[in-house]
Amino acid sequence: MNKDLRDILVNNLQLDPDCLGPEARLEDAGVDSLAIVELNMLLAEQHGPEIGEDRLASVTTIGALAQLVEDHYNAGGLR
Repeated sequence: MNKDLRDILVNNLQLDPDCLGPEARLEDAGVDSLAIVELNMLLAEQHGPEIGEDRLASVTTIGALAQLVEDHYNAGGLR
């Protein structure tokens, strides 16, 4: 997982780092709809264009979330 994403999840969203394995389900890790909104804003502040709450909420695992974030910013934030 990208260090920036991990830092946001642990430091800003106060998630337990032990619950952030790639196969962990977002809901089991503590990622709820409010966390998705916050995550979207924090990623945009640090990296540029928003991914979008709908896209972030469309994934179900931490690994899929990490891949979505990586793919989005590697593509220059373009859909």
